[in-house]
Amino acid sequence: MSYPAYSALLGVCETDKPQWLSTAIDSTLRQTVKPSEIIVIQNGSLTDELAETINRYKEENPELFIIQPLPSRTGLGATIRKGIEACSNGFVAYIDANGYSVPTRIEEEFEALLANKADIVGTNINEFSESIDKVTDYRTFPETPEEIYKFAKKKMPMAFSSVLFKKRRIQACRDYEDCGIAEDYALLIDILYFRAKSYNIQKPLVYERHSKDNKFLCTKENAEAMRYFNTKYFKKGWFRRRDYFFRSTMNELALMMPRFVRNFVYSKVL
Repeated sequence: MSYPAYSALLGVCETDKPQWLSTAIDSTLRQTVKPSEIIVIQNGSLTDELAETINRYKEENPELFIIQPLPSRTGLGATIRKGIEACSNGFVAYIDANGYSVPTRIEEEFEALLANKADIVGTNINEFSESIDKVTDYRTFPETPEEIYKFAKKKMPMAFSSVLFKKRRIQACRDYEDCGIAEDYALLIDILYFRAKSYNIQKPLVYERHSKDNKFLCTKENAEAMRYFNTKYFKKGWFRRRDYFFRSTMNELALMMPRFVRNFVYSKVL
């Protein structure tokens, strides 16, 4: 079966590791349905090692890799905006620079997208710390558009690191505002707000890397970002009053929680 051409969109920042980036890129190159282009957004200044890694792939595949620099580091929204502008195809797969995609990820996502006439498709994910052979956690998401929309009223409804989407549906969003630690959630809400049809494949086709010791950073900046995010989408009418107060209370309590408890709360509750 033939599938539409698609662009693989990859954002890289200075905190990423060269070996992790290589894993993400190699898994993209090994897809059974290969991208016609890989858009690499350099999110601010990079380490010499990261720059060398990107340049090596560019030299090996000069027509495949397109490098787009951002002058200073910014959030996911700006990365998506810049990346979409550079994508020449109508379909875009987001690639996490710290992750790994199983070889059939894109093929299965296209099958699901076409069969369900969806605008955006994601998958369940496995989480790991060091090696994909040692899964530390497993995250599931609702399957159907109705379930996803309802679920998104309370919690993150998809793993953005796993999505394949129609470019025009993302462009229909009014803005790609930086909401700090909640920026991927905010972007998905904006997509669903415009009634994009979504679907989640009920098996893990993507592995996300997480540090088990510092999975959810509890900083002043992140706390302020969560307050802003909760308030913004409550005023917008997305969160109901009780969900807004529940989320806000849990976010504030997380500031005082031990790390392992906070990790559980953000993984399973929020």
